[in-house]
Amino acid sequence: MAWQIMISVLLLTAIFFLSFFLDIGSMGLVSNLNALMIVLGGSIGATLMSYPMKRLVRTFSVLKKSLSPRGESGGLIPVIVRLARNYRGGWDIRHLEQQAKGLPPGLLKTGVEMIAYQYDRHKIDQVMRQEALGIRGQYESAGEILQHLSQIVPSMGLIGTIVNFIRFVGLSNDIHELAGYTAVAFLSTFYGVLLSRAGLAPLGSKIKELIGEETFRMELIREGVLDICDQEHPRSVQFKLESRLAARETLNPIPKSPEVVLLLPEEIGLESKRVGSILIN
Repeated sequence: MAWQIMISVLLLTAIFFLSFFLDIGSMGLVSNLNALMIVLGGSIGATLMSYPMKRLVRTFSVLKKSLSPRGESGGLIPVIVRLARNYRGGWDIRHLEQQAKGLPPGLLKTGVEMIAYQYDRHKIDQVMRQEALGIRGQYESAGEILQHLSQIVPSMGLIGTIVNFIRFVGLSNDIHELAGYTAVAFLSTFYGVLLSRAGLAPLGSKIKELIGEETFRMELIREGVLDICDQEHPRSVQFKLESRLAARETLNPIPKSPEVVLLLPEEIGLESKRVGSILIN
């Protein structure tokens, strides 16, 4: 961590001197590069000073996962039901262990392996809860770093604007010339706000969405593994997990089309009389 702090201090120092010595006279490539240097370089330096490299690398991997396509949680249900059917159908521990080796690394593989190693139900539940909390903690840590970055970036933009104003006031004796430099000075603030609101804030929302999906997914796996351990009937396991999935999907229900009510012939006559009396009144 010490070398990280030294690198960040050197980076911030270099940015400070470059921002004062770069020749900026008008709007152009140099002025834009200067503004971006202050905003991006200053934010990176402050982040390196605040967090260890391991957490930053993990944040990038979590961010990549939140942006890549993910499978539906419902795809886990047939896998869990098949394992429950095989285990309840008289398969021995060795066959269950072979089934676990074919699963991808993750919470489901851990749970099935613990059943194969004959851990008791309470221990399986405890270990799976702890592993799920650890995974969720990694995602929340990535979201915290992005939130921290979204607060630093506008501040760096403001610092860049102040630096440019100091330069222009010190170098220019004409107040009318100072007005022309104002647009260049505000470039840093513009880039800071733009990167914060249009870049980092949406990425933070994607990580929050990932946390919600993965939390439900891990809870579904934990419940399914415990049902396998209890040797519940596969149809009961399938019904329970599908009910959980349906309950979650109804939190954001799709708008339903208007219902069509079919009337019997005698009911049509009653409805027409009722409508006619309403129109007369």
